[in-house]
Amino acid sequence: MAATIEFIMRIIFVILIFIWAGKILIFRTDKQVVVNPVLLVISAILAILPSAGIGATFFGISVIHLRIILYSISSIIIVRALYSMRKRNAIF
Repeated sequence: MAATIEFIMRIIFVILIFIWAGKILIFRTDKQVVVNPVLLVISAILAILPSAGIGATFFGISVIHLRIILYSISSIIIVRALYSMRKRNAIF
């Protein structure tokens, strides 16, 4: 079950990253200063995490659940940043 959720989150993450990269190329905004370093850190953490084997844990949390959490956080950040690019007075 968790492996399926991780696979779906990975696909969503890749799609959102491509959309965000396209927005960066088209619109040069101040939101990039906030969002890009956060996305880089999350991507780096996802890259160095060990593969999700049976019983693999990282600080007491299973690796697959940690990956799902990181994919979710990055997806929320990208969606909020994309939404705020449409509005003038937004959070980012």
